[in-house]
Amino acid sequence: MQTGAEGIAVNAALRGALIGTPLRVLRLLALYRCVVAVALAVASGATNLGSFSYAASSAYAVWALLSVAMLGRFRGGISGLLLAQLAIDLLFIASTFFDTHTPATTLATYLYPILAAHGWFLRSRIALAHAALASIALLLAELLLRTGSVQAITQAALVGAGYFLLALLGMLLGRSAEESEHRAALRTADVRRLAHINQVVINELEDGVLVVGALGQIVMANPQATRWLGGDEASMQRGVQLHELSPDLHARWQAFFVSGSTLDAAPIRTRDGQRSLVPRMMPVDLEERAGTLVFLEDMDQAEAQAQQIKLAALGRLSASIAHEIRNPLSAIKQAAQLIGEEMAERPEAQALTTMIDKNVDRIDRIVRDVSLLGRRDRGTPVAIELETAVTELIDDLSATLPAPRNAFRIATQGQATIHADRGHFEEMLVNLVSNAWRHSARVENSVTITVTVEDDMQRAVITVIDDGDGVPADISDRIFEPFYSGSGSTGLGLYLVRELALANGGSVRLGSSKKGARFVLELPLMPIH
Repeated sequence: MQTGAEGIAVNAALRGALIGTPLRVLRLLALYRCVVAVALAVASGATNLGSFSYAASSAYAVWALLSVAMLGRFRGGISGLLLAQLAIDLLFIASTFFDTHTPATTLATYLYPILAAHGWFLRSRIALAHAALASIALLLAELLLRTGSVQAITQAALVGAGYFLLALLGMLLGRSAEESEHRAALRTADVRRLAHINQVVINELEDGVLVVGALGQIVMANPQATRWLGGDEASMQRGVQLHELSPDLHARWQAFFVSGSTLDAAPIRTRDGQRSLVPRMMPVDLEERAGTLVFLEDMDQAEAQAQQIKLAALGRLSASIAHEIRNPLSAIKQAAQLIGEEMAERPEAQALTTMIDKNVDRIDRIVRDVSLLGRRDRGTPVAIELETAVTELIDDLSATLPAPRNAFRIATQGQATIHADRGHFEEMLVNLVSNAWRHSARVENSVTITVTVEDDMQRAVITVIDDGDGVPADISDRIFEPFYSGSGSTGLGLYLVRELALANGGSVRLGSSKKGARFVLELPLMPIH
């Protein structure tokens, strides 16, 4: 069943398909009338230029010519126009029949094509009514204007039957043409709809899509490919040459186009050097010329997506087995504590139980961090008063960590309310501050937490700075990768901060600092309604 929008589109297409055909047929009928009238006028003029039939034929021809010129401006109903034309046709035949000795049936056969066209136009019983009107007029002309012999009446009846037959044939042909035109309009609407869907899908693809012509010109490019290659929509539409945008890609395309070589699968760099693209090519026939369809895949993005899939699977797995792991860990830890109490007088036993306890805590921390991988998309943003939340969290953390009383310094600039999931926010701040304390000098004021507000960007900025050795330059671009650690931790803390920040519409980065490390966490402010 078609929807309302689809029905409107189909009707519009159908009207567009039909609008030219009736006008052309009406003009052909008018020309047909003109030719017949001119022929009768010539025949009448050859015998008597002043005869009534000559004048009627001339006037009829002039009317037919005017119809050809004026039909394009007609805005009335087609049924009324056809009836009026038929009445003029019958009046012309009757006047010619009255003035000449030509048999009525000879003149009346002139209406055969006209009544067939009426059937094609009207496609209903109204066409048969027109045939009946013409038949009655012919019979009355025979009865009133001539002797009305049986032979003449019989011939008139046969001509009238021909009117009905041709009108019926025209109806059948018209209905068949209407069905064909309707099917064509439906197919046109379907093709237009599919073309629109294909265009939307291509434009929304994460991969770049190019169609390269046989001469190396870009025939079509989706927005992603346009952005990656550094072009613009106007240049793409003009058919810019591929080598102007990417010489490396052009060389790869040329090798494929000339020899079909697909052996070189190494990524190519964009002109700005910020992306590695892997091209995949396949031949395509474009406007009777050999062309190439090129798919561009962002290697970095593909690797990031693969990493996300792996981590999501790991998160689901860890969440399902965390309980089973923690139960035996608790038993191991309790058993180690009991063994330590039983062998308190043996230092080597105490050292072993301490090692067991420390590694049990490390395993528990790994399980906890890994189980957080599946929490990114399950946040519920709420309003969080930033200064109060940071102060309370640092107070709780100071009691947990083996830190001096004034190990953490908090500096805020005014009140700020952020819009984030509270559990996510606490996890991010705990990971950042714990990481800073672990790499600091671990004295008073070793870690500084500052809170500022950027009104223009509608962001709250939380900066965590430590007084340690800082992050080495050679690993600064890897510290947010999962399972990467330079201090023996799980390697998930900073990765979780980044993922949770992204989930709440924020970001985290490593900032510049004269001493130690400086992490900058940005979160959105609460919208003002």
